[in-house]
Amino acid sequence: MLNKSFYVPPRCLDRRKVPRVFAIIMEGELYGRRIINHICNKGYSEWIWGIHEFEEVPANILDDSNLSFLPDLPQCDLILSLGLPAELQIIIPEIVERTGVEAVIVAVDDPAWVPPGLRKQLEEELREKGVASAFPKPLCSLKEVGNPVIDEFARKFGRPKLEIEVSGGRVSKIDVLRGSPCGSTCYIAKKLIGVSIEPREKLWEELAKAHHSYPCLASMRVDPEIGDAILHKSQYLIREAVEEALS
Repeated sequence: MLNKSFYVPPRCLDRRKVPRVFAIIMEGELYGRRIINHICNKGYSEWIWGIHEFEEVPANILDDSNLSFLPDLPQCDLILSLGLPAELQIIIPEIVERTGVEAVIVAVDDPAWVPPGLRKQLEEELREKGVASAFPKPLCSLKEVGNPVIDEFARKFGRPKLEIEVSGGRVSKIDVLRGSPCGSTCYIAKKLIGVSIEPREKLWEELAKAHHSYPCLASMRVDPEIGDAILHKSQYLIREAVEEALS
């Protein structure tokens, strides 16, 4: 069995407010499941219209022009590609055709998932279909792009945004206004309670410990486009959010 899908029954949803999200992930990989679980745990389970798991890359993927290994797919609004290898990312335009989505978000937490050339190819193919796309690197860098479907998701999950209260020189309360899709922002926020905000080096040290212990699943390989590991970039993003909230 190369893949399997899980769909929820049709529900009466106000599509103006609730995007129907279809997630595609790899079976047995923590990355995709953790993001879906966090979305549900934060109270947005009704967004998840369906999940498709690939057990592996089908051996005949290049020869099977009809992609017969794919089952019937539900009509939805947004595709979330979470941790697929590049060989499977290339079929996203076909999945778009079958699901009728308005937008696609492809997580790039590993440079091997979507090399620059493939990203450009997918962007062009999706643009020709009138479908908006975002390729956040890492996923927790996602921001609003001007598309209502992507923006509705990005207002809740994406680039961290915090409100911080300080008492006696220590963090006393953190409200996560927008957190990373994987849940690390919420975890780090809890770990920073009681930590002194000065010297900043000590605060960043505690933040880094929490970031690694969650743990962040972004790649440690140096990405040629950003000149650093994507994991490091994700840590810089939460640091920036903390600094902005303290300013």
